[in-house]
Amino acid sequence: MSEVFPPDVTPEKVYPPISLTYNSDGQPQLRIAFIHPDLGIGGAERLVVDAAVALQKRGHHVELFTSFHEDGPNGRSFEETRNGTLQVHRLGDWLFPQSIAGRFTIVCAILRQLHLTFSFLLASLLYHFSDLPLFSSFVYPASHPFTSSADWSSRRQLLPFDVLVVDQLSASVPLLRWLGQNRIVFYCHFPDLLLSPSRPASHALNDPRAPRPWSLKGQIRTLYRRPIDALEETTTGEADKILVNSEFTGQVFERTFSGLMRLPRVVYPSVDVHAYGKEVKPAKGDEWLMSDQPTLLSINRFEAKKDVALGVAAFARAQNDHKNLRLIVAGEPDASLYSAASISSTPPTTPPQILFLLNMTSSQKSLLLSHPSTLALLYTPSFEHFGIVPLEAMASGLPVIATNSGGPTETVLDDGLASPATTGLLRSPNEKLWAEAIKDLLELSPERRKEVGEQGKQRVRDRFSEEKLGEEMEKACCDAASIGKPIMLETGFSKLLAFVGIGLFVGTCGVAAVLWR
Repeated sequence: MSEVFPPDVTPEKVYPPISLTYNSDGQPQLRIAFIHPDLGIGGAERLVVDAAVALQKRGHHVELFTSFHEDGPNGRSFEETRNGTLQVHRLGDWLFPQSIAGRFTIVCAILRQLHLTFSFLLASLLYHFSDLPLFSSFVYPASHPFTSSADWSSRRQLLPFDVLVVDQLSASVPLLRWLGQNRIVFYCHFPDLLLSPSRPASHALNDPRAPRPWSLKGQIRTLYRRPIDALEETTTGEADKILVNSEFTGQVFERTFSGLMRLPRVVYPSVDVHAYGKEVKPAKGDEWLMSDQPTLLSINRFEAKKDVALGVAAFARAQNDHKNLRLIVAGEPDASLYSAASISSTPPTTPPQILFLLNMTSSQKSLLLSHPSTLALLYTPSFEHFGIVPLEAMASGLPVIATNSGGPTETVLDDGLASPATTGLLRSPNEKLWAEAIKDLLELSPERRKEVGEQGKQRVRDRFSEEKLGEEMEKACCDAASIGKPIMLETGFSKLLAFVGIGLFVGTCGVAAVLWR
């Protein structure tokens, strides 16, 4: 690939130590690697996949490295990671489990990420020795074919990357920067110390920016988490660029990591606007979901912090004036509360007023969001970090009722139903207020409800599209790649070398003293 630089600009002037490749339009083309712990089907994984696809569409070479990924048509992973759209490599997953007897998940997650990191660094190191006579026949070329993400060999080499995008866990950031000499963009979905499973569920309904009440259990947890939290703050600060998924998360980040004195950049997640707002025909076996009854839809995981009960209670109040109304509560059950034996897979014989749809498929989700009888989405979590479901609803032309806290305050625009800019309603988590909001939406004329839906579509296209995500991620990656000062000249790297040197010197002197005796 030839290097073409913008007119009247030399590469040394723009990106001093790095020789970036440019396309014919003068845009930089980067080699970008995503380092993600376990590539499943959660919201963080959806963001990583969307960002990778968006960057790839903008002409960059993108590869994903993960500790866990399921291949095959029935794998619990996103289609783009299974159908060849993205190059996914699964490595570093055989040494450490995901948990120990259901506990110590964060410790195991950090160890698994470090295993992934060292496997990645080893493959990168092999590239630098691949031309040596003894290594040339041993090392697989970077273009060595593979059939699945699990088809990885310790003999494979990796060509250098311009930027690494790390998310969720920051423990590997210093190693990737100092040992691999890589520029790092860290995407902080939310500080991990506020996501601990041991945190009481009731706290999830309170503002995470506020101090937590004192409790003995909380103090014990604090002692256990203290070194882990200190590690998270220190390693997060080593990234070249730090991104967050919302202004709300940015505020939590600043309060949680006050010692870093850094302001993260907001890069919103996205949805594929072209995949929503179209007529969807029911898949075989899903016809029973269709109904002419006016329908409210709630999509969330079934866990306490999602506050599904708020939507159910508000629906019960609103139904007093709208007898024909029905509610579909869809999502994935919490394995700790439900057993597979207790979940029925048989459709109901008579249409229920409230339907709990567990393990909703993607085709069922598309059908419910696009069906003409669906009138609005109820999004009940308080202080949600971002919340992708309201975007999916707005992209489908549905008004949204959401809590007036967290990420939804940045996605759902509420200027009153009389305002042409409104895309939904934001209310405090109070069932009476929500019931009134439901009634207000139901009493809108079909034309006005459609106008609210169209405004939602436009808002998603303007601010939360895949193209916008790609643009913002590209800017962050280019900013990181263009940092002029080499990593080896940074103060932190010098301190590391001094620490290692002093340690080796002291160790050598100790061994020599023992042998001398």
